[in-house]
Amino acid sequence: MILKHFNEPENEILAAEVNHLRTLSEENEVYFQQTKRIWDNAAETKRLQGLDIQKSVRNFRLRLDEATYVEPKRIFGWSKVAAAAVLVLTVGFWIYSEKTAVNYIVKRTGTEIDSVLLNDGSKIFLAANSAVSYPEEFSKEERPLNLLTGKAFFVVAKDSKRPFEVSIGNSTVKVLGTSFNIKYSENSIDLSVKTGKVMFTPNEKSKSSILEAGQGLNYQYVENTLRMNKDNNAAAWFTKELRFVDMPLDEVCKQLSAYYGVHIELHDRKLTLKKFNANFKNTSLEEALTALKETYPITIKKDNRTIIIKSL
Repeated sequence: MILKHFNEPENEILAAEVNHLRTLSEENEVYFQQTKRIWDNAAETKRLQGLDIQKSVRNFRLRLDEATYVEPKRIFGWSKVAAAAVLVLTVGFWIYSEKTAVNYIVKRTGTEIDSVLLNDGSKIFLAANSAVSYPEEFSKEERPLNLLTGKAFFVVAKDSKRPFEVSIGNSTVKVLGTSFNIKYSENSIDLSVKTGKVMFTPNEKSKSSILEAGQGLNYQYVENTLRMNKDNNAAAWFTKELRFVDMPLDEVCKQLSAYYGVHIELHDRKLTLKKFNANFKNTSLEEALTALKETYPITIKKDNRTIIIKSL
């Protein structure tokens, strides 16, 4: 099915079936990405396009008919040559496959943050409940890997000859040397660049976008919509630092909720008129809420993992 999809990219029904298959498991996604990379790199496969299979079969049968009139000794010699050719082709294909085979490693995290050091010197920091697959050793031409789920912060070693490419579903991020954060969820991709420059490609049919340090985007891949943004706290799970610059209180509450894993309810929208400015480094939730109380005339009530903020 996957190979047929690659050969018929305009078939939307087949594309939907393949995309559904990829979502069923991480192993399916790894298999898809590996197959796609082999397909893209196998220029020889393109020669099959336009091949008249029925005509080739007819010609083959005609050659068989002609061969029946040859003396038995001649047929025996032809068979030996054919068998030798098949053997050479089989061995050659096996050697080629062995040489070109890429061993991919899948790294998954549980409830803790973990990291991976790649053989080119690049480093990946994985958030909790995240997964990435990468080659045991990069080739001389490229540095591909796949973010399968969750969040990851990448610190990429500079190599002008080998682009570093992260596949996220049908989307890709390509760089030469930089640091950036990706969050891959069920319906969207969030990308933010900390240093350097990256190129984001939503899918094969959409235009690429160039993002520089301090810039970010949100891509809803189900609706195929992209929105540029600036999220200073996208990598806070890794840096343990939160920065708020002239930020409305409702957005502050949203980001605090995501960072601390709580649900903050703001009951008075008038409070959003006054912007919030602060830098938090290794700050507890209690300390962050205290800073809000010192800035705004509010009361804060806690109910398990829910925090309710009201005006005085």
